[in-house]
Amino acid sequence: MSKWNWKKLGMAAGLTLTLVAAGCGSDESSSSSDGGLDDYSKAVDYKVTGIEAGAGVFKAAEKATEEYDSMKGWEVQASSSGAMATALGEAIDKKEPIIVTGWSPHWKFAKYDLKYLDDPKGVFGDAETINTMVRKGLKDDMPNAYKVLDNFHWDTDDMEDTMLAIQDGEDPAKAAADWVKKTKTKSRNGLTVSIRSMAKKSNWHMWNGIQRLHQRM
Repeated sequence: MSKWNWKKLGMAAGLTLTLVAAGCGSDESSSSSDGGLDDYSKAVDYKVTGIEAGAGVFKAAEKATEEYDSMKGWEVQASSSGAMATALGEAIDKKEPIIVTGWSPHWKFAKYDLKYLDDPKGVFGDAETINTMVRKGLKDDMPNAYKVLDNFHWDTDDMEDTMLAIQDGEDPAKAAADWVKKTKTKSRNGLTVSIRSMAKKSNWHMWNGIQRLHQRM
C-alpha cells in the first residue's frame, strides 16, 4: 500500500460547533446557555433538535445538558442533518422557537436569522479550522493548481452563501463560478491573487473539493 505525504496549506475557514436558537427573541441576555433558556424551556418542550447520535456536536449537546443548570432535564433528540434542517425551517415558518445543534459553516446561517447560544464553560470546545491539504510534490507537478490552493481563502459568509445556493438546487460548479465572478480577488499574507484567472488554468479542480466539503456538512 502506498503512503501519502501531505502538506498543509493556508487556513480556508473557521469551524464552530454549538447550540443555535431561532425564534427566541433578540434580547442579548437570552443567548446564554447558563441562564437564558428558562423563558423558552416550556416553549420548546425542553428539547434540543439534534442530528445523528454519533456526531461530535450531538455528544457535546448531551454534555451541555449535564454541565449547565439551566439545561437540567433537557433532552437532545437524535435525528439527521436533513431532519434537523427541516424542523428548523418548519419552526421558523410557523414563528415558533426552536433550539438545534449547529455548526459553521452551514447554509442555514445564510438563509435564516439565527444566533449561537453562549458556551462559557467551553463544552463545545474552541473554534477549529478547515485547512487545505495537498500531497508533497504537487507544487512541482501542478504549479498552477498549487498556487490556487496555497493562496485561496474565503470566509464563512462566502462559504455559507455558496452552500445555500447549492442547497437551493444550484449546480455546484455554477455556484462556484458565481462566487468567483463576485469575488475577483482575494488577499492572503499580503499577496493579491486573481482567483478567476488561476481557477481557469486549473480547470476548476478546486471546486470538486468545495462540493465534497458541502456534502459532508
